[in-house]
Amino acid sequence: MKNKTKLIIWIIVAILAIALCGALTCNIVLAKTHKVQNPVATFEVENYGNIKIELYPEYAPNTVSNFVNLIQKEFYNGKTFYGKDVNAIYATKNADGTDAEPTKSLVDSSVEKGSVGDTKYQIAGEFVANGYENNTLKHEKGVISMLREEYPSYFGLTEQGYNSASCHFQIMLDTNRNLNGAYTAFGKVIEGLDVVEKIFNAEAKPAEEGEDTASSENEITELATPAVITKATVETYGVDYKVPEVTDAFDYDAFLQNYFNQYYNSGATAE
Repeated sequence: MKNKTKLIIWIIVAILAIALCGALTCNIVLAKTHKVQNPVATFEVENYGNIKIELYPEYAPNTVSNFVNLIQKEFYNGKTFYGKDVNAIYATKNADGTDAEPTKSLVDSSVEKGSVGDTKYQIAGEFVANGYENNTLKHEKGVISMLREEYPSYFGLTEQGYNSASCHFQIMLDTNRNLNGAYTAFGKVIEGLDVVEKIFNAEAKPAEEGEDTASSENEITELATPAVITKATVETYGVDYKVPEVTDAFDYDAFLQNYFNQYYNSGATAE
């Protein structure tokens, strides 16, 4: 009888051990095969509809963190798609047509709004020309890409231009290979491409008298009536997109003033 009891106990122990091993194996397999869901941003555009954009942190992690944080702080609410070129539509301006410029408190809760440290900021360009090799996303139809400055080459401000993005972006409606490796592509429209096309086809602002109306890939045509983003939201699927790495925004106007002051002063001294 005792031997029979021991046998039953051993059988139970063996069954429990097998079940435990099976559970552990299953969890390991799930952990290895589970793919984190990419964040999806939704832009509700007045009189047009919704645009859903899947963001790709695997290509541009800091850019995606910046974008997610700005959306979560409701920065894009009330901003506009204001213009286009031959390949894309452009955002972001305020409703009154002025440039929208975020400050550090929007992406970093440790910075108090309106404080001395709450300055305009910029993020590094995550593209090949800027030494970032991981971003191989092409500028094709539906792709979203950060806008940045292109300062005159005469001043030697290539690095400042590469790292001048903050909040402004474009949505591609055609392929533009010239932007590949030189601008940060970081997502793609997965729903509402027809909305993007409607905005692109909206009436353009009439050219002023004497203004050249010839189109080029780099020329921005303003929309007669900008498309207003009534609300922007983002689903992160439980992932915490932390504070992006930012630097103080480069002040191009101050640079020019200083540059020409030095130029004129040196000229006066030479005379």
